[in-house]
Amino acid sequence: MKKYINLKYLVIVVLFGLLPASASAATVYLEASRNTLQVGDTAIVAVKINADGAVLNTVEGEVALKSSPLSIIIQEFSLANSSFGLWPRTPSLSSDVRTVSFVGGVPGGFSIEGATLFKMIVEAKKEGQMIISPQNISVYVNDGKGTKIPVQMKSLTIDVVSKKTSVATQNDWAGIVSQDKTPPEDFLVVLGQDSSLFSGKKFAYFSAVDNQSGIEYYNVSENGAPAVRSGSAYVFQDQGDNVRLDVTAYDKAGNKKTATFTPADNGISWPLIVIIVVVLIIIYFTFKKSKKNKTNVSTTV
Repeated sequence: MKKYINLKYLVIVVLFGLLPASASAATVYLEASRNTLQVGDTAIVAVKINADGAVLNTVEGEVALKSSPLSIIIQEFSLANSSFGLWPRTPSLSSDVRTVSFVGGVPGGFSIEGATLFKMIVEAKKEGQMIISPQNISVYVNDGKGTKIPVQMKSLTIDVVSKKTSVATQNDWAGIVSQDKTPPEDFLVVLGQDSSLFSGKKFAYFSAVDNQSGIEYYNVSENGAPAVRSGSAYVFQDQGDNVRLDVTAYDKAGNKKTATFTPADNGISWPLIVIIVVVLIIIYFTFKKSKKNKTNVSTTV
C-alpha cells in the first residue's frame, strides 16, 4: 500500500459526508487579562467566539489596533488552549503592525460558548486609549457547503496610564511562560501528496498542542540531516520512499517533544485523513473568497 494519499478526491468525499448543521449566528469578542495598564506593562488579550448554538468549523478575519499613535504593540501570539487545531494562516501581524489576520479551523466542527481562537501578548508603550476590534470576520458552519453565518463583533478598550515610580511593571505573560515545565503533547507526522499542493511533491503535516505557553516552532531533520526550522507542513527534499523524518515541537518556554515518521509507517488512519482534508477545505474556501474579491475589484476599476 502506498505511504501517501491523494487528497483531491478525499475532499469531495468528506464534503458530501459531513453532517448538515443548523445556521445561527456567532459573536467574536476580546478579553484582556487587565483593562488598565501602566506604560511598560505586558498583558494577554484573548480573541474569543460564541457559537450561539451553531456548529462551526472555520473562522477567518482580522483584528485591528486603533489608536494614533499606537499606545500598545503586539509582542507575539499564542495558540495555547485554543479550540482551533488547524491553522492554514496562523495569526500574523501586518507590516504596519496595526492588523492581525488569521484563518483557523476545527475538524468536525464545534459549538462552544467562549471558545478561544488565539491570544495576543501586548505591551503598553505610550499613554492613551487603545481600541482593539475584530473586523472582516467570516464564520463558516460545518455543513459541507462553506455556508457563512451572521457575525457580531465586539471591540475591547484598554487604557494605558503613565508609569508610577512606586508601582512595579507587571508582565502577565512572563509568569505563565516561567511556570511552563510541561512539554508539548504527543503528536503524529502524517504523509500526504496531492497535485494541487506543493507542485505535487510529497509533504509531511504535523500539528502539536501545548496548553501552557503554546507552540513556538518545529525543527525537522530528514534522514538524519541537520534540522531546519519549519511550520506545520514540510516538503520532503528526498521524494523517494525511504525517508525518515524527526520532527521536534518546541513550546515558548523551550520544552520540546519529538515525533518520528519512518518508511515502516504504512497507511494513515481515517481520523488523520479527515484532519488533512479539512485543512484543504479551509484553504479552498479562503482562496475562493480571495479570488472572488480580486475579480470584483478588477471589474470595478
